[in-house]
Amino acid sequence: MTNRGWWDGYFDETFVDIYRDFLTPERTEREIQGLREMVPLPPDAEVLDLACGWGRHSVELARSGLKVTGLDWSETLLARAQKRAEAAKVAVDFVRADMREIPWTGRFDAVLSLYSSLGYFLSDEEDLRVLRGARDALKPGGVFVMETMHRDHIVGGFTERDWWETAGGATVWVEREFDVVEGVSREWTRWSKRDKKGEKYHELRIRTATEWNALLRQAGLVPIDWWGDWQFAPFIHSSEDLIVVCERRD
Repeated sequence: MTNRGWWDGYFDETFVDIYRDFLTPERTEREIQGLREMVPLPPDAEVLDLACGWGRHSVELARSGLKVTGLDWSETLLARAQKRAEAAKVAVDFVRADMREIPWTGRFDAVLSLYSSLGYFLSDEEDLRVLRGARDALKPGGVFVMETMHRDHIVGGFTERDWWETAGGATVWVEREFDVVEGVSREWTRWSKRDKKGEKYHELRIRTATEWNALLRQAGLVPIDWWGDWQFAPFIHSSEDLIVVCERRD
């Protein structure tokens, strides 16, 4: 059985309340538009959305006519995703599974890993399991798209403390530390909402483009384009996002 970690139970209703305000419909629309331009797909293409969360990308891709499968470990987020799909009157196959154990072979035209959903497992070996699974799930010549945080940008503008208030009435405080040797960001999030309080912890391996390039190629995914945002900004040392488009090569 695959070992579990901080993510097992992290993505609950509190997570939604804390981060929903950052993931607006306008942001999702920009991301989907950029994705469709970066990766032109035929109308009947099959797409796998890894760590699909509450389905903000999956549902919009299905709305555009693609056949979409969303995979996630969180039952809470998958339930929200299913309700979102039903409200949009689109069909999405939502599957609960560990992304290190992708259960398909040679099925998809595109596999997506968006919003820094790789790096949870900290080690190259565990992330390679995900990448190799993604590669195997693709049809020959299929496309893998990864969006993640860019280490150069994170280090250059690292913020140890932050706070905000959510539209749902919660106050959120964050403390962070970054291990420059391991390349791991650790974050403690405390929140208060009326008479309730709580704390969450997560840690994430944040790699350079050089490290990702090596890891992707080791998994059999060959990078063909690097972008700094969804509007096709060139990828440079100060880019906030790292978006890479890869092909499965046999």
